[in-house]
Amino acid sequence: MGKAEAALNTGVIRILMVEDDPRDADLSLQRLELAMLDVQVTIVDTAESFTAALDTGDFDLVLSDFHLPQFSGPEALRILMSRPHPLPFIFVSGVLGEEHAVDMLKEGATDYVLKQRLERLPIVVRRALAEATEKRSRQDAERKLRERETYFGQLIDALRDYSVIAMSTTGVIESWNQASEWIFGYSADEVLGKTYDMFFVPDDTPRGSPQAVSQAMSQALNQELALIGAMRSTSEERWLRRRNGTSFYGSVVTTAIFGDDGEVRGFSRIVRDMTDTRVAADLLQAAKEQAENANRAKDHFLAVLSHELRTPLGPIYAAAQALDMQTDLPPKARRSVELIKRNVEIEARLIDDLLDISKIVNDKLTLHFEPTDLVTLLGGMADVFRDEAAAQGIELLYTPLPAPVIVQADPARLQQVLWNLLKNAIKFTQKAGTIRITLLPPRRDKVTVEVSDTGIGIQQEALKRIFNAFDQGDNEPGEMRGGLGLGLAIASSLAQRHGGTLNVHSDGAGRGATFTLTLDYAGDAREGASGVAAPMTAGSRRTPVRLLLVEDNADTAEAMQFLLSELGYIVKVAISVADARNTLASNTFDALVSDMGLPDGDGIDVLRMFDRTGGKLAIALTGYGMEADVQRCLKAGFDQHLTKPLDIDRLTALLSGGAT
Repeated sequence: MGKAEAALNTGVIRILMVEDDPRDADLSLQRLELAMLDVQVTIVDTAESFTAALDTGDFDLVLSDFHLPQFSGPEALRILMSRPHPLPFIFVSGVLGEEHAVDMLKEGATDYVLKQRLERLPIVVRRALAEATEKRSRQDAERKLRERETYFGQLIDALRDYSVIAMSTTGVIESWNQASEWIFGYSADEVLGKTYDMFFVPDDTPRGSPQAVSQAMSQALNQELALIGAMRSTSEERWLRRRNGTSFYGSVVTTAIFGDDGEVRGFSRIVRDMTDTRVAADLLQAAKEQAENANRAKDHFLAVLSHELRTPLGPIYAAAQALDMQTDLPPKARRSVELIKRNVEIEARLIDDLLDISKIVNDKLTLHFEPTDLVTLLGGMADVFRDEAAAQGIELLYTPLPAPVIVQADPARLQQVLWNLLKNAIKFTQKAGTIRITLLPPRRDKVTVEVSDTGIGIQQEALKRIFNAFDQGDNEPGEMRGGLGLGLAIASSLAQRHGGTLNVHSDGAGRGATFTLTLDYAGDAREGASGVAAPMTAGSRRTPVRLLLVEDNADTAEAMQFLLSELGYIVKVAISVADARNTLASNTFDALVSDMGLPDGDGIDVLRMFDRTGGKLAIALTGYGMEADVQRCLKAGFDQHLTKPLDIDRLTALLSGGAT
């Protein structure tokens, strides 16, 4: 608060009076007191006493005579005006002429009053104090504004990573901070007064004559500024040009600055160099695209590999099944046939594992949940593996619970989990060993299945990686027992996809292992529950007798035709789409079994020609097993999709309406 303002607020006016005549001093004071002004006065009459009073006192204004014996009013005025914050100075004189008064006002005096007209003195004092208050307020505001501008100027210059640019309404650069020079390479002298389109990279500028380019750029600039003014603020990322001609990728935020009248008075633009981030993002995107391309190539490779491996297995397996059906086959030959079938099934399982692990990694594995009875499912699995275990001299034990135990599961995939666990147990259990399947009674809404064996066990360091793909937990190459090491990885992933867990425990080498599968208990939801895949609803479909088999591989076609004929079906073979068209034109069939890959098209082309009236069955047969292949066949209208080598029991179950 200024002195004059304090004086007006408190009512006490502190006056330094330069006067040598006590009577004149009293008259001036009387006039002020008559005007109800409360004053405190210090009277001096020399330069020394005036200066000393200014140094030690705290005054609101000065009243001064013009002529004194040892001093003068003009001298007092000059002393006062040399001070940093001069007080209001009023001449009170009887001899001050008009000419002198004007000169004194020019030199800094606030006002003057003739002693003959002292009645004006209170008015002049009040006005001088009010003007001093207003002046001090204005000076304080200007000082604070300067300090704020200095502060913000220093703050803006301290922003090392952010270019801050002020622009006029036409885009002319008006201010340029230090970071702008670091980022763009231009000094303030080089850019002030120019428009900011000087930073656009050449590819952003229109082409044509210099005049046409200039006009186009000016028009584009005006449109951009108009848009910013309407939107108040815009942000973008774009390439900009440095002084040395190189480009950088900038994040640009432009904001319209409005005046008190609501009109745009300019723009601020903040630019940050985001080149490293953009380059990193581009590299990441390129790496992602590369990985996706590699993944697609891998999927394509697996699909082709699956087809190429399955195709020769088809006729082998079909021929072995046909031989197995012969009642007069010698025992030694039958054992050989069983060996062939068993190893073809192992080979097919390896291919299935490769495809399954690919589906799991790419999150493309589809599950179909339904109420499933674990008691029935485990019983069926035990029946399937009991003979295989016995052939290895291993006892397989399973005691079913007296009542169904229902879980929500995909029966086929849950069977796969248990198949892998039992296969693993048989592989690593020696002769005279024991494998035990245990279904514990449900507890706390959880169901637990244990598959334990007395086999070679698992070392502690291998337990942590036992569920890793392609890791069999073996320490020495000589201990490898076949397979790709995918079964347990697939089983663990399928357990997780069922909302459960698969854990393993072993006391070490030679002490067996126990795998524990935990699933959510579904209570008494028994309706529709099964331990195997749900049967297909046959509807009005009748058991097929006449079959059209479309297969371009001669060996596979011959073996399948023989096998199906042995089972009582009348089978005609077509080796191409054209051959199928001719065969369908002259024959009627109850079912279609078609390979998908044909020399002149695919199985879908054959399906379009096949008469489906009467609920006739159509089955796709391929060497591909990817999810996309299955879905493509089903969406095209095939009832089922089977992969090679063909399981003849599954095919005949489908043909008779007994399985999916």
